[in-house]
Amino acid sequence: MIVVALLPDLLLGRIRTALAGHASIVAADSVDETEGISHALQRGDVDLIVLDPSDRRLELRTHTLAALLSQYVAIPVVLYTSLTTTGIARAAELLREGTRQLLIAGVEDQPGATRALTIRMTMDALARRFLRSLEPQLAKLPASVVRAIHALFASPRRFRSVEDIALASAVTRRHLERVTRRVGFASCRDLLIIARTLAAFRLLQHEHRPLGQIAARLGAQPRVLGRQVRTLLGVASTLDLAALTEDQLVDACTRALSRRTTKPPHRTSARTRRTRSAPLYDER
Repeated sequence: MIVVALLPDLLLGRIRTALAGHASIVAADSVDETEGISHALQRGDVDLIVLDPSDRRLELRTHTLAALLSQYVAIPVVLYTSLTTTGIARAAELLREGTRQLLIAGVEDQPGATRALTIRMTMDALARRFLRSLEPQLAKLPASVVRAIHALFASPRRFRSVEDIALASAVTRRHLERVTRRVGFASCRDLLIIARTLAAFRLLQHEHRPLGQIAARLGAQPRVLGRQVRTLLGVASTLDLAALTEDQLVDACTRALSRRTTKPPHRTSARTRRTRSAPLYDER
């Protein structure tokens, strides 16, 4: 997860501590200068913005900041500030649109609570809805696997392969595949593709980005992402993804994850063919 933070040193230190091992923190020093929030957003790899509305570097820049954030409405924002008149007043101006959350310093910013908040914030409503549809199956999985699946849907770009999901679960890939098949999932690779598909749908709906930019945001190749989406949903073109309703998309993803593949009949007379093992990178 990539987090851009414009915070005073004390709050920046707290965020680094809370998200250590879970996110890379990029410290911004302005709204739109060289090392500012704007330049980080233009690079296209930001999952979350955390800022203190009362920071002196934001004085007289509230409207500029609001206009910038409105261009990237799909990226959630945490307004992390002290319980002061200035901080709360400026936060109120920025809470009017998009996915925004107020975090009061010294009151509700314990490390565990802050980590949980960032997961909830970066996982969009559609991903949460999809995961709610899987609650009966998730309830039967080990807690470490459930946490890894939630992290996958919060930040698909962090996970380039099923091995990454296994690593986040602190289990082997074989064990991960076994426990997920046991609860009815067709494959962990489908989980990976579904997380990317839901994120791509969000970017298509909210930011109207072309496939190349969407793929870059998700850390995938455009050609591969397009093929994965078409195969998953059974559509002729990636553009068909934008034409789906949320209900249709969630239903299609749920069916894809629970589908069972039938094994080919055993051929006793045919010579067994030697096949290569699958690559670590799940971009087939």
